[in-house]
Amino acid sequence: MARVDPSPEPATETAPSETTQWRLHYHVGDLEHYTEWTTEFSTIENYYDQYHHGDHAHGVAIERRAVVET
Repeated sequence: MARVDPSPEPATETAPSETTQWRLHYHVGDLEHYTEWTTEFSTIENYYDQYHHGDHAHGVAIERRAVVET
């Protein structure tokens, strides 16, 4: 019968953790606009739906960046 070690060594983290952030990029007339970077994708997705189907904005795109924390 195998025994489980009750005190395993803690796992060491070798790779840095990543946080993904999102923002909306769009144009109104000749002006370029951006929203704030956020980790809440659902918020940006909601903005995308509103702006993409609206009459005033064009060139609507979701941008992504990964922030590496060390």
